[in-house]
Amino acid sequence: MSGKKTNPKNKSAKNNVAKQSDERTSNAKNIENKNRSRILPVIAGVVVVAAVAAVAVTRFAGNGNGEEQSVSNSSTSDAQTADYQSTGTIVIDTDEIGETASYYDYDADGTTVEVLAVTASDGSVRLALNTCQVCQGSPYAYFVQEGDSFICQNCGNVFSRDDIGLEAGGCNPVPVTEEYYEESDGVITISSDFLDGYKESFTNWKKA
Repeated sequence: MSGKKTNPKNKSAKNNVAKQSDERTSNAKNIENKNRSRILPVIAGVVVVAAVAAVAVTRFAGNGNGEEQSVSNSSTSDAQTADYQSTGTIVIDTDEIGETASYYDYDADGTTVEVLAVTASDGSVRLALNTCQVCQGSPYAYFVQEGDSFICQNCGNVFSRDDIGLEAGGCNPVPVTEEYYEESDGVITISSDFLDGYKESFTNWKKA
């Protein structure tokens, strides 16, 4: 019984075909790996650019005109910034005034002039400049409230809140009398001319 003989030429041809197929597969894998190595840096670059663009949009989109918004970490001052009318006077809402003094800062050409507002025991509103008439010019010529009293931080004089805005002369807060302010519909307006006139008294105020 004779077996079927394999033609050496056919065997060689099959081997060549298999080899060529393996080479094509290997080349395809190499090309794929090269393409991946090229694409990955491009993708990474796109991600970085997108991140930078997002940060820029967040920082500049706040006010609609391309200016960067700033975030302030400074604490809020105890004194309030006075509300200004077009006439230059300052405006105080009487609803804000109580037994505990409220303070309002007025800008007199770069110098802060501070107004003290408090209610007396009879409920009437009292106004004064927060500087001592004798000690003015000192960095410590201002009053701090303790209960119903105000104490000058320069000389230590104690002053009752019932006397605020009434007493003139001596070591007490400079009174803002009715001739220098108007009250209408629960709103007090203080003359800017009066406040500007005391600018020199606040030149060294709280600058120690």
